[in-house]
Amino acid sequence: MFSDRGWLLKAAAALGLLAVVLTVSRRRIAVEYPRIEQMAFYNDSFRDRRVLLWGYQVRALEAAGFQIDSAVGPMHVLWTQPVAVGDYVTVVARPAGHRTVEALRLQVNEGFAWKRPLNYLISVLVLIGYLWLVRRRFRWRIQDGVLRGKY
Repeated sequence: MFSDRGWLLKAAAALGLLAVVLTVSRRRIAVEYPRIEQMAFYNDSFRDRRVLLWGYQVRALEAAGFQIDSAVGPMHVLWTQPVAVGDYVTVVARPAGHRTVEALRLQVNEGFAWKRPLNYLISVLVLIGYLWLVRRRFRWRIQDGVLRGKY
């Protein structure tokens, strides 16, 4: 298990197991917290569910709340406190009707438009720096074969 033999198969098995864990967890979360697009056609089975809206931009203000875009068109969020057009919000809501959810909790994410890309940039730079530092440990000559160990 801890030798270099069959490292490619071990890496593929580890990635496969990670994919299974992520798929199972995504499905379980989707049952508990349905996507906002499912609220376009409301039915009573969604009544006790919670919808998590993360990183959505406010597109328009309405008398009873605001509007956000989704993959199936505009969705309405009922909320009494003021938000501004262009704000990025995170909302925990419950279904209230067709294309409508009622916000239970709302957080305005200040600086979301520049902090998120900056976070990705820093992560990529750290990964490149780490790979540069450990490059000698993972030398691989193609003529030695793919599935053979180093020793």
